[in-house]
Amino acid sequence: MRLKQEKEVENSIQLGPMIDCMMILLMYFIIAGRIDVEEKYLGLMIPGGGTAAKPEALITEIVVSINEAGQVFCNNQPLGNPDDTELAMVRSKLDQALKLFGDKQPVVIHPQPRVRQQRIADVLSACAAAGVKNLSFNANQQ
Repeated sequence: MRLKQEKEVENSIQLGPMIDCMMILLMYFIIAGRIDVEEKYLGLMIPGGGTAAKPEALITEIVVSINEAGQVFCNNQPLGNPDDTELAMVRSKLDQALKLFGDKQPVVIHPQPRVRQQRIADVLSACAAAGVKNLSFNANQQ
């Protein structure tokens, strides 16, 4: 009697499906990744959560507050209108203060809790355009 000869089975890894999966993942991450950067670098140094340094005795801080409607106030005086994205009046007010007191002039941005982030970015852009170096945020609710 003759026994059946078993064929030797070669174990091998199929590379084709693995390469296909890798290419699909690569295409997914390329398409899903954001190529354009919407935010721009403002060049401002914003302090962390530490205590703020005390300004000199003659320099008073400028409080730029933003209400929920988008109206910007500078030391409780309304400046411009809520639709103004350039904030020329805020920039001129900050320019005047910086000419008097220099880079040590502290500016505090106080947004209300439900202010749109774009409005805060507009105020930050106005501060950067005016050349403010001593900038901080006050997130306390009043």
